[in-house]
Amino acid sequence: MTSLNPLFAELNQYKTAKNKPKQQIKDRAERRDKQHNVKFPVDHIFHMKLRTYCKQLEPLYKTKYNRPLAQTKFNTLLLRYVLNHLELVDWELDYSDTKRYMHTNLLKLEYKEIGGSYGISIRKGISDRRTVYLMMRAGLTWVERGGNIEEIII
Repeated sequence: MTSLNPLFAELNQYKTAKNKPKQQIKDRAERRDKQHNVKFPVDHIFHMKLRTYCKQLEPLYKTKYNRPLAQTKFNTLLLRYVLNHLELVDWELDYSDTKRYMHTNLLKLEYKEIGGSYGISIRKGISDRRTVYLMMRAGLTWVERGGNIEEIII
């Protein structure tokens, strides 16, 4: 249907140009370095110990990577170390949610080992947060018993 007024005819031309079928949108691939934030409960003593070891490791980390070591990064490094050494973990430790948390930023692939479909938490029958808590406790215990803290940044 055409309009008698040429101005309206021009408007109709633009509308028909807009109504072209949309191109199919491709599914974008997920980045390989995408991270998953996991928080775990800490009490006052556990929090102090983690902060102390982070401060001890910071000078070495700064000389190696030329940037400061953040607390979350330290927690992530310690968790990665324990993830590669699961024999350190005591799965029978008590767990209570203290409503005070610290964070780790694991890669999505690493997180799938803990909380994925066939992850550690599913196999052990415990929550993801409890799994991370027990692993962090194991890492701290390993360092306190004389483990070389420098190994976690290698």
